[in-house]
Amino acid sequence: MEKNRVKILFLDRNAVGPFELKDIFSKYGEYTELNLTNDDDIASYLKDYDVVILNRIRLGKKEFEKASHLKLVLLTGTGYNHIDLVAAKECGVTVANVENYSTNSVSQLTMTLLLNELTKVEKLSQEVKKNKWNEISNKMDTYYHVDTEDKVLGILGYGNIGRKVEQYAKSFGMKVMVAKIPGREYKDDIENRFSLDEVLEKCDVLSIHAPLSDFTRNLINLDKIKKMKKSAIILNLGRGPIINEEDLYYALKNKIIASAATDVMTTEPPQNDCKLLELDNFTVTPHLAWKSLKSVERLFAAIENNLNLFLENKLIGLESK
Repeated sequence: MEKNRVKILFLDRNAVGPFELKDIFSKYGEYTELNLTNDDDIASYLKDYDVVILNRIRLGKKEFEKASHLKLVLLTGTGYNHIDLVAAKECGVTVANVENYSTNSVSQLTMTLLLNELTKVEKLSQEVKKNKWNEISNKMDTYYHVDTEDKVLGILGYGNIGRKVEQYAKSFGMKVMVAKIPGREYKDDIENRFSLDEVLEKCDVLSIHAPLSDFTRNLINLDKIKKMKKSAIILNLGRGPIINEEDLYYALKNKIIASAATDVMTTEPPQNDCKLLELDNFTVTPHLAWKSLKSVERLFAAIENNLNLFLENKLIGLESK
């Protein structure tokens, strides 16, 4: 492909917010933006394009086989479990992701959710707006804050984000235990790494930052949750399917643990009949932990760099990782 003659399609442009992209990609050729979802016939849109940019759209064998001109998929994120890498390789398509662009942003939301669960800022504000100021002030036994000091934070997924969360947590006086993912081999000697079961038994907060894999899918199920303290909190900033959501609902509904907060869910957006959304002890944000302005700027600088590397035949795609 020659620069200035590339046909580029962004499938789900709305997923990244009001960030100006036409100036970035139009200089490489014809640039088109769509706001598709997985409910659309994605394959029908691909046949004329050399490069596709996407956030959460799934691409499988059917889509790759119908994309006769497609040579490059640029992911606007780190995770790639929604892409069939085997089918991409069979069809001669390179797939490239971006790592480490949102470490600060995701870590910041992690601590925001953690502190909100311990201090209940959101719920207190809602009560005050219902003219319950005095009622709250006179019921301190109901509305005590929980101090972070000496609380134990368990971290599942100890990459850049997990390490950053550890730094933040220690600055709040928390102790940190890093959990081993069952089935994975560990060759390092991190002194605060323990078995998952031990972390679950001792932690006051479990913070999930692992990628989705065969090792982590449904890893946090009812049996695992039952090992935790009744006062424990679960945070999920990794991938939705790491937690079995039916089991989580049962655990929250029956007070097996105190609460949970997540930025990711198994089905996004969740269905209208999602039972978790009915619970007062469940908090959810719409998969936006990564989306600070600085993170988006870093992200698209890296995506443009991936495109240039590809045009120069220097890009190492995911199939080589």
